[in-house]
Amino acid sequence: MNKDQDSAIGRRHLLRRAGTVAAGLAGTAAVGAAAAGPAQAAPGQPVLQGQVNEAGTPTTLRGGSATSATLRLENPTITNMEGVEVASPALRLTPNGESINQKSEMGSIAMDRSGTIWAVTSEAMPSETGNFVEYIRTETNTNQLVPVVPQRVIDTRTAAGRARIVNPAGNLDSSGRLLRGRTIQVNLDEFVYSGQAVYGNVTVTGALAAGFLQVYPHSAQRPLAFSTINFQAGQTLSNFFLTGISPVIDYISVHAQQTTHVILDVVAFVVAAGRVNPAILPTDDQLATEDQRTQLAGRTKPSWAK
Repeated sequence: MNKDQDSAIGRRHLLRRAGTVAAGLAGTAAVGAAAAGPAQAAPGQPVLQGQVNEAGTPTTLRGGSATSATLRLENPTITNMEGVEVASPALRLTPNGESINQKSEMGSIAMDRSGTIWAVTSEAMPSETGNFVEYIRTETNTNQLVPVVPQRVIDTRTAAGRARIVNPAGNLDSSGRLLRGRTIQVNLDEFVYSGQAVYGNVTVTGALAAGFLQVYPHSAQRPLAFSTINFQAGQTLSNFFLTGISPVIDYISVHAQQTTHVILDVVAFVVAAGRVNPAILPTDDQLATEDQRTQLAGRTKPSWAK
């Protein structure tokens, strides 16, 4: 931009901010008052910063490069009171409504009043009345499946293996077996904080009679027509399980129809805003990082692709 262009833009900004229209030659001016209104830039002019701009028709930014971004928003970095560097916002979506208008064009995004970001992800089929809308997964509304190095949570055959049972009194026999008709709560807070669900393996051994075992979320009413594993007297048997975790504390419940020893191992957790103890996560050489998986996916293609 040359000096004359820069001066011309500066004059236009000054006139619009003052709410006036000016015309004339060098050394003369005719100024008329105009009603104050929302700031707006004429077509081809820059957006007026620091003011509410009435967009009118949409503005399209078209990049001239095949590799560079069309729009870059840079977040200035500051340091908080703890000395941690944090990014200041560069873009803000004003929360409004309960979702996004399904008639919005594909690629549109918006934030609802609860802070969930929505996106129009594809156009409607001819028979549909609106486009397809999905929410964008964020820390507060998404679930992540987090594999862990397998962990033994309880083993009622040993005193150490019973340490995570919250209510052992009156529910275990002298050998540590879970008594028939009794329910124990198992504490998972050494492994997960604010978990949503847990994947694991349950084993019964040394049962005194044929029966079944149930694994389910703590504080939930025990489901009656359900079993995690069925067993015979004296049988050692395992089964995979998936169950929710108490929404208040990280407990699950285990109920035995017949007296038996119980062994419980976990292999993965589902978390949203919560987190998994990093000490039990696979190391880099055991599990590829997200960046590594992304790079691999970009370089290769699935076996069924031609």
